[in-house]
Amino acid sequence: MKNSTARKLEQIPTDYLIVGIDAHKKKHAAVVKTQDAFTRTKFKVDNSRHGFEELLERTKAQMVKTDCRGTIFAIEAGGRYWRTLAYFLEERGIPFRLISPFTLKRRREGEDIDRRKNDYRDADMAAELLRTGKFTETKLPQGIYADLRAAYHTYYSLGRERSRATNLLSALLDSLFPEFHNVFKDVSTKTALAVLATYPSPHVIARMSMEKFMDTMTAKYKGQHIIRQKLSSIYQAAHGSVGIHAGAGVISFEVSLLVERIRLLTEQRQKVEELLVALVEWIPESKYLLSIPGLAHITIAGILGELGPLNLYRSAKQLVKMAGINPMQSESANKQASKTPMSKKGRPLLRYCLWEASLNVLNHNQEFKAWAKRLQERPLHQNPLKKREARGAVCKRLLYLVFALFNKRSFYEKNYKIETERELVTA
Repeated sequence: MKNSTARKLEQIPTDYLIVGIDAHKKKHAAVVKTQDAFTRTKFKVDNSRHGFEELLERTKAQMVKTDCRGTIFAIEAGGRYWRTLAYFLEERGIPFRLISPFTLKRRREGEDIDRRKNDYRDADMAAELLRTGKFTETKLPQGIYADLRAAYHTYYSLGRERSRATNLLSALLDSLFPEFHNVFKDVSTKTALAVLATYPSPHVIARMSMEKFMDTMTAKYKGQHIIRQKLSSIYQAAHGSVGIHAGAGVISFEVSLLVERIRLLTEQRQKVEELLVALVEWIPESKYLLSIPGLAHITIAGILGELGPLNLYRSAKQLVKMAGINPMQSESANKQASKTPMSKKGRPLLRYCLWEASLNVLNHNQEFKAWAKRLQERPLHQNPLKKREARGAVCKRLLYLVFALFNKRSFYEKNYKIETERELVTA
């Protein structure tokens, strides 16, 4: 039975040169080695099309000198500078593999006691890891999956930026208008932003009559579903506010700027949501995933955007490992740790998407809810799970279900059987 290393070594053609690449913003370091670990040459090229062409010419010259049939590249996938070279090689049909920066660092430090580090050393170590089969089998996203991944990253970034702006707004209100939080638990709601955009300072509201305040707000936001009861409450709170007067004018100005930013980010995020829905609809197999109660277009966009085409995976276990939700075993001297937490070595954005999706699935899918409840209430000798552990198991089961529906081209039905359900229950 072949292990993963033996299977990876079969992917390296015989009589091929191995070119290790350490990618950087301006120049890439390259080390050319033969499969007997002999270093032929090392050089640097610019991070540009001219530099990439020079890289191919110099490696082709080494092919002629060594009578090799071709070249295969080993690229350290650190940062984002490797992507342009990887797509360039893929367009030319030149094989390459990605090397984990974590693996490269551990290997480099393990071989050199003085822990020396330079660009050529990293490139040489990347080539060595490829030669010994320690690389990742990552596929570059193409077509609609590349669009889906980029759009979901934009959606996630806008959400994070909106959360930061909302938190900063709450912090400013703690000194300017502390009572505002008693009326609005969420300061990013439509009515709360309308009040802050018009009258950010409670001292201004307190100098007005209630009729003028209500009329001004309703006239300015007519037809936008502004809650009048909230407006009345905020007016009464402003009269008894203990907000600081010193610097209130400048803080009010900053509050107005944050309100504009939050509104802009909300509008931009809604546009990206529409784009994500359209992209998901373009994928024919997405209709099978949408049949799962609790999964919506945005969630499926995050899953497919991070995973790419599911037909590239041999089993659902690879999806679980990609998400980093596989249990991390710790055993030594016949002693095993009582807890096996998630490895968290996969893609964090995919793990975030699954964690959020698991809550929706538990709220809207009764089968998943009953299954998670059984995991928490099973007898002590069967290792009952805690609430968060059960939710992690739901993430894993959800990936198995997504993989099954995608490959079988079937819709979700009640009591849908997953082939590895026994493994999931006893995990």
